[in-house]
Amino acid sequence: MGKLVAIARMIARTMGYIGAFAVVAMMLHISLDVVLRNLFRISMNTVPEIVARYYMTALAFLPLGWLELRRQMISVELIDFALSERVRQYSDALVMVVASVIYGFLAWTNWDKALSETRVGTLVEIATYKMPVWHSFYFAPIGFTLATVISALLAIGYLNPTLAAQLDEATE
Repeated sequence: MGKLVAIARMIARTMGYIGAFAVVAMMLHISLDVVLRNLFRISMNTVPEIVARYYMTALAFLPLGWLELRRQMISVELIDFALSERVRQYSDALVMVVASVIYGFLAWTNWDKALSETRVGTLVEIATYKMPVWHSFYFAPIGFTLATVISALLAIGYLNPTLAAQLDEATE
């Protein structure tokens, strides 16, 4: 189980870094477009599509597993103060199981969509250029799949002290 946690941590961290890189790349790409348009009257027609199809989807979906692993997703704890430690652990495990099921469903449907778009070879027509965008449909299923695995590990970790310690180390 320790190796699985280490692999999940490595992949989640890598996806988080790719998401962070997407933010920086998007900022530089948009800035370059603005500078070229205002100084030299050169327009990069594909910027809106690249931003919407690639950068935004990468930064929205790829870091999901990293956020789950670090327990940085938004949570509401209305009655946690009234629960005993053991009941709270069961509650947290149940929440992670439900999250795993939801992430799994989202991953499954998005893999189907990504494969469908790949078969079709989805393009966006911009002026006289046809830009392939089918690649961008893989960001969501990759992010949801990783979040599914990590949520399942967290669910087990809430009930298994040894795995919980490994998961806590993985967030550092």
